[in-house]
Order: sequence, then C-alpha cells, then structure tokens
Amino acid sequence: MSGAAFGGENAESYYDEGLTAAMKGDLSLAAQYFEKAIRLDSKMATAYHQLGRCYARLGKLKMAIALLGQVVDKRPDLCAARIELGHALNGIAQFDGAKRQFHAALETEPGNTKAFLGLAETEALQGRWDDALRFAQSAQLTGGNTYPVLYMLGETARHAGQAELSVKSLQKSDKLLEKYLESNPDKPEGHYLRGKVAAAMGAFPTALQHFREAERRTDAARAYLAYGESFTLADVLARQVECLEAMGRTSSIGEVIDRIASLNPEHPAVKAASGG
Repeated sequence: MSGAAFGGENAESYYDEGLTAAMKGDLSLAAQYFEKAIRLDSKMATAYHQLGRCYARLGKLKMAIALLGQVVDKRPDLCAARIELGHALNGIAQFDGAKRQFHAALETEPGNTKAFLGLAETEALQGRWDDALRFAQSAQLTGGNTYPVLYMLGETARHAGQAELSVKSLQKSDKLLEKYLESNPDKPEGHYLRGKVAAAMGAFPTALQHFREAERRTDAARAYLAYGESFTLADVLARQVECLEAMGRTSSIGEVIDRIASLNPEHPAVKAASGG
C-alpha cells in the first residue's frame, strides 16, 4: 500500500479503498487498507467485518475468527458476520461453534438461506449426510433454486443415497451456470463452478476440462468470488489434482502440486501431498 487513500487520511477513505481492492480480488491490499481504517477508527465495526472476510478468503482462518468474533460480540444482530464466522469455524473443524453461529443467525432471521446452507455444510463435514440434506432442503424452501442451494442439495443427496434427487439438482445447477457463462465467457468463475458440478456427478474428464478453462482465465495475483465461494489459481489447480487422481492419471500430479506450492506453499493440497 503506497500513499494515502484517494479520499484523504481518514478511516472512511481507507475503508472505501479496501472495498475497491477486495472487489478487484486483491485481498492482501484490501486487508492493508482495512487495517489502516481500524487504526484510524478503532470502533469502525464494518472495517473489522471486512478485514475478517479478507482473512477468511486468504485462508487465515484463526485471524478471521478473532475479528469476526469481535464484530458478532458488538453487533449480535449482524447475520452476515455470524454466517461468515460459522464458515470460518467449520474451516478449523470447530463444528459446535459453527452451528451456534448459524442457529443464532436463524433466530434473528428465521428464513436465512445462507444460515441453512451453513448448517448443511457443518453436517456434511462431519459425514452426517441425512441431516445435511435436511438443511439443504430447508435452504431450498427459503431461497429457491439458486446455484448454491442446488449444488448443496445435489452433493448431500448423493451421499445420503438419494441418487435421483442428486442428479436432478446438479443438472439444474449446471444449467444455471451455463447461462452465467453465456454472459461471462471470459471470466473463470463459471468454468470453475461447472467443474465442481461435473466432479460431483462423477464426470471427471469434463470437470478437468472446465478447471483447465478456468485456469486459462485466472490471474495468479487475484482471488475470485462467485455465489459466495472464493477461489484462487491454486484452488483451481488443486481441483485438477482431484480430477487426475479420480481418473488414475497420477503421473502428471507432481508437476501440478509443484505449481500450487509455488503459488501458496501452505495450500491444503500441498500439505496433503507431503503427508502433512
């Protein structure tokens, strides 16, 4: 970060610069701006919130949890912060804490679709697929057939032994992404998410093709956000590794892991490859 914020040396200007950087996917720069805003105004809850979001997307989950926890303490009615805190807690396997945040969000907003999806995620991460499916169905009732709902419904139904529901849901989600790509053919987000859907359906050659299309459109210096899911080039490559493993094409995996390590040595795919 160089020089003062465009609007002057005040917390609001640095906050605005942080939002702009985050929208462009430059999360490290965004975090610096939000940190500066907090130094200038230690009571600026929105800056703590956005900084916590940046840390979560950067994979710095413990830092994100500390910040989002402060926001929730000061603003217990702020459902967005609770839900982001819940996801961060899921990321370090603190499932009871995550569930408390999602349920608290539902107490404030009984029809909050993102909270139901968070509970579905929490149960899925523990292998409780029937419960996960139940929460995914609740999300569908409140939020309709959006991509995040249909994908979660497809994933949880597959593991819960409801193959027909899974296939129908994933096919619907893919149709939505197909339309998204018609309007955004040169952006990586649609290709990345279609790859996830194809992988969930077991179509790994198709998934690999989508992830390679995403790779060609992904800037190594950026983080991307679509339908609430953040990803980087390292994540795109890690998805390719999963496809190659599923297809038994293990000879080319080492090269991809090396590329991931050069981008992010702390990436879970690198740690998994090294047995960490």
